[in-house]
Amino acid sequence: MRTLFVCFVMVALLASCTTIPQQGPVMSSDFSPRVTSDGVDVLPPGPSAGATQDDILAGFMAAGAAAQDNYRVARSYLSAEAQDSWNPNAVAYIRAGEPEVTLGGANIASYVLSVGASVDEFGRYFDSPEAPAQSFEFQFVLEEGEWRISALSDGVVLSQAAFREAFTSYRLYYFSTGYRELVADVRWFASRGEVSTKIVRALLAKPTFWLDQGATISALPEGTGLALTPIPVTEGVATVDLTTQVLGVEDITRYRMLVQLTASLQQVQGISSARISVNQNELVIPAPASDTPTLATGRDSRLVVLANRSFGYLQGGRVEPLDRLSLAVATLIPEEIFYSSRFNQALATRPDGLWRVGMSGEPTLLDDRVDLLRAVVDSCGFTWSSSANPTEETIRLFTPDGEFTTLGLDLGADSSLVSLELARDDTRLLLLVQTQTGVRALLAAVTRDEDCVPEALSDFIELGPLEGIGVDAAWIDDSAVAVVVEDPLTQQGEVLVFDTGGSSSSLGQPTKPVTLVGGIGGVSGLRLLSEDGIIYQPRGNGWQATTDRADVLATQR
Repeated sequence: MRTLFVCFVMVALLASCTTIPQQGPVMSSDFSPRVTSDGVDVLPPGPSAGATQDDILAGFMAAGAAAQDNYRVARSYLSAEAQDSWNPNAVAYIRAGEPEVTLGGANIASYVLSVGASVDEFGRYFDSPEAPAQSFEFQFVLEEGEWRISALSDGVVLSQAAFREAFTSYRLYYFSTGYRELVADVRWFASRGEVSTKIVRALLAKPTFWLDQGATISALPEGTGLALTPIPVTEGVATVDLTTQVLGVEDITRYRMLVQLTASLQQVQGISSARISVNQNELVIPAPASDTPTLATGRDSRLVVLANRSFGYLQGGRVEPLDRLSLAVATLIPEEIFYSSRFNQALATRPDGLWRVGMSGEPTLLDDRVDLLRAVVDSCGFTWSSSANPTEETIRLFTPDGEFTTLGLDLGADSSLVSLELARDDTRLLLLVQTQTGVRALLAAVTRDEDCVPEALSDFIELGPLEGIGVDAAWIDDSAVAVVVEDPLTQQGEVLVFDTGGSSSSLGQPTKPVTLVGGIGGVSGLRLLSEDGIIYQPRGNGWQATTDRADVLATQR
């Protein structure tokens, strides 16, 4: 189990002092890279004449937040030899408190900090909840009468504030099994440091560990490298020059490679599309005749509700019934509803089990367990029915003809399942779990066979920490989720937004929340149903009541 979470404590970078203290904290500054209104980068200063060793160390640490020109300012604090050998892109350490510097000998300083998180060379974010201490050694040398750092570890050290300013999350795209959908893998890169090159190099490596357990595949041939850097961009087209492994694959594979590269690079400012070349000769890649994977789109923008004994789309304060479904669903008086526009069916969860209503209009009892949660239908036609009480059959997967298999789900002792939500790529599963000690939000990847049958779940990663009672959870888009928790004493809720690559933020505190739905328009597309039947929408850092009411707010795909 690994935890992904950023506890954004506003701590600052180092500033200069007069001498390296024998022991104690280093004073800090608030420098963060920024851009002026006229588009000019504001960079930290380079070393001043006569700077002391501690001035040099403090200036170097502050300059680690500025990735422009391959960390040009930070390199100016290094000796000529160290400038050539230092690799700032190897790792970014995000410190959880103020560092301490001690003098360990002549021209040597030891820099000790608590590491709250780190980002590796491929942009993968790793949280360190216990913030272990880590020590770095710096050596100094005089060059032309000025102190410079002559020996140091690779990487940069950033405060939480500086990290948020200097780094941006990006989505790498791999394929689900069978090349059915594109699956987002969130990474973090310095936003001013040749981002397109970093994205391609990371894409050529493996997906993040929890997605790299059979759930995702890449069309890029193993061993392929990036032959030309930086990646040239002409009129919005990025030319990705790759090594000769590309020449040995079929046209369909090359096309899938192009799909991955284009989807991943389009997030970089100034890039609208991509092309592939080998030895700087462009490859002509014909589009296949059959459909190819694209990014999974969001749901219908209209809400689906049960209100005033009518089930359907909420439009202009009125419910527009769904043909052949509305009456049957309303008659069931369900507690939870899922609607699949693709398969023209609704799933109604009641105390006596899970009912399916198709175009025949006749309800069918699909799962007779009495502790069921809201169900979901994936794009391959499988109905995911889950029990609140973990057993070997917590998740049942029903085929369209009503047959089912089970999917193992080990949540640990004394745990109960609150909600289960599948991303639109059918590859990532969001679970909200209640334990005796608190609530947990978990992510797992779904491994499927070539016929799209779910076979297993990957190791979990955890989003958090969370406090209170779990209420509901929803996918916001292809890289972010929202989780609703509630204080059991006050019934005051809180909605937390998590980027699946590490960051989090609060979206306000609604009262008596019941159901959360998302899937279109990012955070602004979220809707929340309260216990008193009022539908809320996000406004700023809080929630605003709409004029709409519902008995049940349905999820949909």
